[in-house]
Amino acid sequence: MTAYALLTSETMNLIDLPVEVRGIQLIFGVSLIVTQLLYEVGLYAVSSALPQTCKVLHAIFKASPASYRAQYLVACIERSHPREDTIITTILKYPICNEDVLEAYFRMTPSKAESRKRWVPELPRRFFRSLATNSNSPRLPFAPCVAPWRARSEGETLQWTELDHPLPFLRYLYTCPHIHPPAVNSHEGYALTKAVQARFVPLIQFLLSHGATPDRKGSLAVLIAISRRDLPMVRMLVERPETTHAQPVGERAGAKRRRLGDRVSVTPEMLRAAVKCKAQDIIEYFTREKGCIPDIHTLLMLE
Repeated sequence: MTAYALLTSETMNLIDLPVEVRGIQLIFGVSLIVTQLLYEVGLYAVSSALPQTCKVLHAIFKASPASYRAQYLVACIERSHPREDTIITTILKYPICNEDVLEAYFRMTPSKAESRKRWVPELPRRFFRSLATNSNSPRLPFAPCVAPWRARSEGETLQWTELDHPLPFLRYLYTCPHIHPPAVNSHEGYALTKAVQARFVPLIQFLLSHGATPDRKGSLAVLIAISRRDLPMVRMLVERPETTHAQPVGERAGAKRRRLGDRVSVTPEMLRAAVKCKAQDIIEYFTREKGCIPDIHTLLMLE
């Protein structure tokens, strides 16, 4: 189905268009047929530069419905011919891709339903690249976030919530029945490292619960937490939560908590990093609770 057919079938009348498009028509005087033709040109050109040509085009394409954006992604895939196992990974890299667009894409490509579930997509870096620890970081256009860059007073810690980008979209991806859950350790644990760097605790907990391992890139995520002198975060990364197991039949009623093995082993390098940061509580945690033995260089630093 062409963009013209799509738009004439779904948004023939001005009143049926998204309110953003109707507002653009009122502000810039762009007619419905011109909007339809521009969408058709966008599908023909398959160019991310077209919406950046001027403010009018930018506003029109920014207000495009999810069905059109999904068709644009289909056109991009047909143009680039990626391997079948990388199609979902490629789609997730596009900034216009969100839950509504993905659902529209799934409806448009029913023949790919079975093959999509066979391949494990990667988590794109774009989900996490914009995470920041302060309100001065730039906000990316069209990012599907709620309020990750809240204003804060000097010295105040940024409080992340369950509604902050990219958590809602990640929850959708890991429960979506149309695709295999993405590889949580993509790009050498980039997601977890950026979450720790931003002190995004709900995101860290989500990633860890889906199998993220802090040992990537020389346990960089743990080293970042150490550099922040954040013992609770270090514990969160190193230790697995206790699990509850029911007692066998015939034994005393109740539940038994069993501690699982650590996600990552504490190394002398981690202990040395804690000594350099003068994080006394982390030093005691590594040596007393985790039994880490300092090397000669760390001992000299402790003297």
